[in-house]
Amino acid sequence: MRAPNSLMRLLKSGVIVATSLLLTACSSLQLAYNYAPGLIAYRANAYLNLDETQQALLDQELVTFTAWHDETLPRYTATLNAWASRLSNSEPFTGPEILAMQETIEQQLQTIGTRAASQLAPLLVTLGPQQVKQLQSKFTDGNEEYYSDYLKNSDSPSNIKKRHARLTKRFEDWLGTLSPQQRKILITVSDNRAPIIEAWYSERKLRQQALIQLIQTQRNAPPAQARQAFEDYLQSLNRYREPILNTQRDKLRLEWAQATAEVLNAASSEQKKYLQKKLRGYAQDFAALTPKKIAKN
Repeated sequence: MRAPNSLMRLLKSGVIVATSLLLTACSSLQLAYNYAPGLIAYRANAYLNLDETQQALLDQELVTFTAWHDETLPRYTATLNAWASRLSNSEPFTGPEILAMQETIEQQLQTIGTRAASQLAPLLVTLGPQQVKQLQSKFTDGNEEYYSDYLKNSDSPSNIKKRHARLTKRFEDWLGTLSPQQRKILITVSDNRAPIIEAWYSERKLRQQALIQLIQTQRNAPPAQARQAFEDYLQSLNRYREPILNTQRDKLRLEWAQATAEVLNAASSEQKKYLQKKLRGYAQDFAALTPKKIAKN
């Protein structure tokens, strides 16, 4: 469920971390982290056309959020180093183990997201009807792009090939070139999930509608009430609104975790070293950020 550059993504991913990771494709994590607040302000303004008062409020909230988030960086360093060390263990990965790793990520994102909601709530309750309409328009544009990429002529050979390529590319970013066996594992899970792509599309729109409704109902609400409402919304993202996905939630999660475990178990020594280097590199970047931020303060 990806909504590139959307306000929903900023909320769910915890603002700073998500933007930093997006930027690492063309720059270092440290540079991305340092420039993330400015990028977030730019993206928010592009989506909502903030007035001067709202922009100042966002800037103030980002400063507070960044100061808090700096204190959480050691957690990322420890987690990434632990996962890198796990790759040196010859014990095969299992689906439940991968699920536990996923839950670790989700818990950390939930903590960050809750804090982000607390910081962004004062801004979101000031949004006027025109700004909400603009946000809805951005969601619509993104949905049309999603439909074109994933649902339009989804059974055509060219689109099936694109779907396979998107998935394998995500794994190659972390492991390097995949073997035929690894590709087969991922293509199989991709094909198994093809029938529910439309359900993912429905889930995407339901979450967007819920956020729009929340902004509208909480307009000019007391800060404490607005914060609680946005925190509740974030908590709701742990479950699916689309009935088909909700009934298959555990099955889908385990299926994905099992496929990931199989890919890792089939990894060559070179691929494991490649992944370890990436994980430890990010860990070092986070570790380097911590004293730098403390020194600035």
